[in-house]
Formats: sequence, structure tokens, C-alpha cells
Amino acid sequence: MNTRRIWELTARKLANEATAEELQELLALLRDHPDAEMPAGLVDELWQKTTAAASEETAIAAHDRHIGRMQAMGIPIGQATPVTYGVKPGTVALRPRRRYLWAAAVSTGLLLCMGAWWWTSAKKNNDAIASEVTTRNGSRTSIQLADGTRVWLNAGSKLSYSKDFGKNDRSVTLSGEAFFDVAKQADRPFVIHTETMDIRVLGTRFNVRSYPQDKTTEASLITGSIEAIVKHNATRIILKPSEKIVVLNQLPKVVPATRTMAAKEENPVTLSHVSYYAAQTTAITETSWMDNKLVFKDESFATLAREMERFFGVKVRFDNPQPETLRFTGIFEQETVQQALNALQLTAAFRYEIQNDTIIIH
Repeated sequence: MNTRRIWELTARKLANEATAEELQELLALLRDHPDAEMPAGLVDELWQKTTAAASEETAIAAHDRHIGRMQAMGIPIGQATPVTYGVKPGTVALRPRRRYLWAAAVSTGLLLCMGAWWWTSAKKNNDAIASEVTTRNGSRTSIQLADGTRVWLNAGSKLSYSKDFGKNDRSVTLSGEAFFDVAKQADRPFVIHTETMDIRVLGTRFNVRSYPQDKTTEASLITGSIEAIVKHNATRIILKPSEKIVVLNQLPKVVPATRTMAAKEENPVTLSHVSYYAAQTTAITETSWMDNKLVFKDESFATLAREMERFFGVKVRFDNPQPETLRFTGIFEQETVQQALNALQLTAAFRYEIQNDTIIIH
């Protein structure tokens, strides 16, 4: 977070020196960083009370109270160095003194609120996510959680959970793809949070796919039962074995009432069955990555490219949009990335070149 910029703009606002553009920038920063809104508001309130003092003596007393509060919080404070200003005989040097009081009030107020903010932010971050497991593109891993649940993470994924996992709660947050074999605990359900839906289970085996770059989030049930809660409309759906729920990561735009009947409307939530890529019923497409297979059925080259990036640990770029619409069906298992691309060239016309770890499609 750009905390320095927030406090710079706050100080300029309190001094009535901020431009209209700077005030808009401050509002935008506070909207983007709500944790800073409370301390910034306290600074504003503190400054208003300080500047409302009717006399220099009241302002001095307010300043002394701020110093006392800082000392009580253990914040070291140096002694102010007296400053002598040149004035004419018989006049009172109020302006420099008030300028010093303004600077002292702003600085002490900022220090007080920033100290409180840093303390609460550090405490909140420490209490929130304590553990995080990540995988890079081209790699996979598995872990066993404290409650006995086993999790397999696909490439380019992140699983996070609190330090109290298995004690007070059994909830995790997933970005990417994972297969869960959840340990059964009737009194405490296991919950997976994703960007578009939450999944609540007691004890079962299922796959969740929730990559931020993908168009959809999916949950595929293998055994047992799970409850999917779609966030945008709070819909609750109970899945049975071999069923799959697919949720759009972004809701479709509202189509004008004058649209034609031929216009295709995409359903934000669909329920279907898992698919199989071989004759045996255990060859499930949705969990093929656990067998180190990349299975794709009638997928666009743009979608397949993202999956190849994760599977092979490379970067794929298109130099023009035309090849992105090509569609492919197949399975990659032991092929290198070059062998995979050569196989795709057998069914579609495109060229490619490899520059370090980047593949450019022509």
C-alpha cells in the first residue's frame, strides 16, 4: 500500500494546500485501501478539534495532551528547539508560533494514528492468513492439513488458511485448481472459498478449478456430497457424485430488450456431469491433471494456451488474434512442449517459435 502518499495528501488537505486533483487522488486511495480510511478519519477529526481552539493557550494545551498521549504509547519524542523570529518592538510574534503549533499538531496526530493503524494492521494480518501453499507453473504438490484432509494442488495454484485451521474452523481459500479428499467431521464442515462460490462439505472427494484468468469456476464431485453457494445470487446447489457445477467468473452484460431471438444468452450457473477421456470410468477429464495428463476437448487455442502455460511451465503469446480461435481435442502426457505443438500443427495451420521460455504463435 502507498501509505506515504496517503499521509502526504492527508497533511496537504489539513493545511488547505491540496489541489482538487490531489483531493480526488486521496479519495481514490482511501477507496482502494479501506484499512487506511479509519486512521485518516481520526487524523481529520483530531486536526479539526485542534484548529478549533479559540486561543494560543488552548492550542498549546491541546498540543501538550498529544505529546502526553504519545509518551504513554511509548513513542520517543525529542524536545522542541525554541525558534526566535525577528519582530518589531511592541509586536507579538503569533504567526510563527501558530505555524509551529500547526506543524506539531499535524505531526503528532499523524504519528498517533499511524502507530495505532500499524498495530491493528499487523495484528489483523497475523490473525488472518497464517499458512499459504503455492505451486509454480509446471509443478504440482500435495499436502495434508491438520484435520487429516489431503489436498493436491495443480500448477499455478495457491491454498491459504488460518493458523487456527483444524481447531476453531476448517476453511481454506483457493486460487487455482486443487483436488480435495476431506476428512469427515460431522460437527465441523469443511469450506473452500473461491472468487465466485463457496463449497461446503463434511467428508468427500472432489475437484475445484478457480483460476482468476479463466472464464469459469468449476467444482466436480467424485464421491459423497457437496453444497455449492454461488456468491452473486446466494444460490445453494447440492451436487451428487459425478456432477459438476460451472459458474461464470464475470456475469454477462445485460442484453437490451430489443435483442433478436437468435442472440445467444449465456447462463451464469450450469449443472452438468463430469466427462471421461477414455473407456474406463475412472478416466475423468476434470481430474486428469492428477495423473500428469493435459486433456482438452474442443477447446480454443487461447484457452489451451493458458493450460499449456501451467502444464509445461512456459509462456505462450499470439502475435495476432486469428490462431486463438482454432479448436483442438487431444491428450498430452509425456510429450515435451515442442512435441505437443508439433502434434497440434497436424490438425491446424499455424507456426510457432520459441524464445527462451516464451512460445510465440504466428
